[in-house]
Amino acid sequence: MVLDASKVEDKTIIMINNQGIKKVLVTAPNWIGDAVLALPAIARVRELFPASRITISGLPHICELFRESPYVNDMRIYSGSLLSTVSDIKKCGFDLAILLPNSFRTALMVNLARIPLRCGYNRDGRGIMLNMAIKVDARTKKLPQTEYYMNIVNYIFGDGVFSGEQKRKEWLHLSQGELQHANEILHNFNIPSGSLIIGINPGAAYGSAKRWHPERFALLCRTLVNTHNAKVIVFGSQQEMNIAAEIVNLSQVPVISMAGKTSIRELMSLIKQCSIFVTNDSGPMHIAAALNIPIVAIFGSTDPEKTGPMGNNHIVIKKDVDCSPCFKRKCPTDLKCMDLITVDDVLKGVERIIEKQ
Repeated sequence: MVLDASKVEDKTIIMINNQGIKKVLVTAPNWIGDAVLALPAIARVRELFPASRITISGLPHICELFRESPYVNDMRIYSGSLLSTVSDIKKCGFDLAILLPNSFRTALMVNLARIPLRCGYNRDGRGIMLNMAIKVDARTKKLPQTEYYMNIVNYIFGDGVFSGEQKRKEWLHLSQGELQHANEILHNFNIPSGSLIIGINPGAAYGSAKRWHPERFALLCRTLVNTHNAKVIVFGSQQEMNIAAEIVNLSQVPVISMAGKTSIRELMSLIKQCSIFVTNDSGPMHIAAALNIPIVAIFGSTDPEKTGPMGNNHIVIKKDVDCSPCFKRKCPTDLKCMDLITVDDVLKGVERIIEKQ
C-alpha cells in the first residue's frame, strides 16, 4: 500500500496506489434517497478499484438496493450491536473504509475494527477516529448531495475524469426475473402492455412537511384516468397505507394501491414499469430517477438544488415562499409551500412529459 500526501488548496489530498487495496468497505447512508444519491460515488469506487473486493454495509432495506449491482461484490447487513458489528468487520480484513454517512457510530465502528485507512467527513466529533478526515467547509456544505458523496472519493484520488459510467441513465439494477414478476403483477390487475401507467407516491418517510395533500393527489388521479385513460398505481410503505387508501377512496375512479404490499425490490421493479412517476421528495422519487423514469417531483420544505432527483428526466414543482426550504419534518405554521401547489400545476407537468413520449 503506497500513500502520497500533498497539499492542494490547503486541503490534504491522499493519493492511494490502488494496487495495494484488496478489500474496500463502503458504509451506506441510512435513508433510501441518500443511498441512491450515493450511487455515482460508489460506481466511481468500483472504477478506481477494478480488481478490489468492494463490500457495502448498511441497514437491511438499504442493502437491498445494491442487489444485482455491478459496483459491489458483497453486502453486509448491520443491524445488531456495535460490538458484534465491529467483530464481524474485523474478520473481513478490509484495507480501506469509505464512510458516506456522517454518523459518529460509523466512524467509531471502523476505528474499533482497526481498518488501516478510514476516510470520511471530519464532523460531529469523529475526526479523531479517521486518518483520512475531510474538512467540511462552506463550499462542501453547499454541494448537492450526489457531489457531497463524490467529494469523499475525490479526496482519496484527487479530482479526476470519471469515465462513461458518469453518464449512465440508470444507476439501479434489476434482474430479468424481477422485471417479469412486475409484469405479472400488472397482468393480474388487467393492465395491458403499452398502457400509460402513472405511479403516484404520496408519502415521505422524513415527515409530513414533505407531503402534498392526499385530496389533491386524488383529484389528480381522477383527472388522469378520465382525460388520459391512465392506469394509476399508488405506492407507499406500510406506514403510508392510510394515505394511499384515502387517495383511492377520494379519487372515485379505478386506482390500484400497492402501499404496504411490496418489498424494496418489488417496488423498484414496479416503478420501472411506470410511464411517469408523480412523487413527493422521497426515497421512491430517487429510485425512479435512478431507473430513468420521467418524474414530476413536488417539493416543499426541502431544496431540489441539494436533494433533487438525479439526471434531467424530470420536472420539479416548487413554489417560492419565504420560509422554504426549512428542512423541517413538520411544518410549524401553515404549510403554504405545499398549499400553493395546485392540481393544475402538477397536471401540467405530467402532460408535458406525456407530450414528449
